[in-house]
Amino acid sequence: MEALKARGLHGVEFVVSDDHPGLKKAIPEVLSGVFWQRCYVHFLRNALDYVPRKVDDDCLLELRWMYDRRDLAEVRRDLAAWLGKWGGKYPKLTGWVEENIEETLTYFRLPLAHRKHMKSHQHAGAPE
Repeated sequence: MEALKARGLHGVEFVVSDDHPGLKKAIPEVLSGVFWQRCYVHFLRNALDYVPRKVDDDCLLELRWMYDRRDLAEVRRDLAAWLGKWGGKYPKLTGWVEENIEETLTYFRLPLAHRKHMKSHQHAGAPE
């Protein structure tokens, strides 16, 4: 990141990345004052670690739909319902989501027109 600054990187206000500890530490140190967004695609992939291999219900699909909400209040309302619905069946998943999902909601600080493109870094085949 220092090399990018040395090559002229400036004016960065928003960074999207996975939750790699080194990146999470370096971003505010090198790019002070930026908002950080955990990539929701990586978050959803990480969620697979907290459910049985063959999840055959709508739990993860409903979690993915949280990122289609219009505002943070709607997300929080629907997340509370999701946690209540799936907490009994997937307590490891719902506990992990509750602890980590806020990192994926930073993009709600952006104007609506920018949100779709800024909730993840670009992935080939990423769900939109």
